[in-house]
Amino acid sequence: MAGIDFDRQAFAPAADQTPQNLSRILIFVGLVVVVGLIGLIGYKLYSGFAVGAASADSQGIEQMQQQLTEMKARIDQLEKRRKVAVSEPVASPKIPASPIVEPVVPKRTGYRVSSASVLQAQRTPVSSAISVAAPAPQASGASSAINAVNEAVVANHEAWQATTDRLADVVGVVGSQQSELSRTRDDVNKLLAQTRRTAMQFELRRGASREPVGPVSLLLRSSDPKNQRYTVCVYLADQCVELKNRAVDEVVVFVLSDNSAPLELVATKVLRDQIVGYLEVPTSKPTP
Repeated sequence: MAGIDFDRQAFAPAADQTPQNLSRILIFVGLVVVVGLIGLIGYKLYSGFAVGAASADSQGIEQMQQQLTEMKARIDQLEKRRKVAVSEPVASPKIPASPIVEPVVPKRTGYRVSSASVLQAQRTPVSSAISVAAPAPQASGASSAINAVNEAVVANHEAWQATTDRLADVVGVVGSQQSELSRTRDDVNKLLAQTRRTAMQFELRRGASREPVGPVSLLLRSSDPKNQRYTVCVYLADQCVELKNRAVDEVVVFVLSDNSAPLELVATKVLRDQIVGYLEVPTSKPTP
């Protein structure tokens, strides 16, 4: 049968295809391993770069801190020097009382020449001229010092005089205040004497005779328990002062004379034909 074609691969055994599948699997595994190695290498490189950058940053920070520390130390040294320079008093130029150090000038001999003279010229040493001319600043310095001392004495005397005047004024003010305090104390004592009182109870009945209460005598004229009103006659010696139509708990103030302390009468209960109350009399001796 020459005209019939057969597919020989269809009749080939399956064992021929197994090596091809195995090779594909190996290739795939190799690719995965290569990719993993590349990733591992990249991670190592990245981590090494990060560590190097961090170490470089830490080194830079340490250098900056060291530089700041040195700058601070220098600033502290400059500040100490400035304080020392300010604390040391600046020596002001003073005119010496007497020339201590004479200027070093070579001694030169001066000659005075005259045309028709045969005498030798007189010598005038420069040092003697300098020593004679030196006392001028000494005298001016001494006079200025004396003037300064005199001005200081005058200023101190004026300050002392002003202080004395102030002390005199203060003494006068204190004396006037002390006298005012004495007068105020007397007034307060008088007021306290007036405020110290003794309450003397009384009970008055209508139609009864006069009842002595303290320095006065009281007599009930009428009582109105409905309206809580009453009328009392206060006898000063034989003279009656009528307290008419007074209410219960009302403080009735009256005086015996112009210079005497006021008395206070208070009725605390108004009954039929009877009242009960008290009379406040100033205490003659203050209680301790």
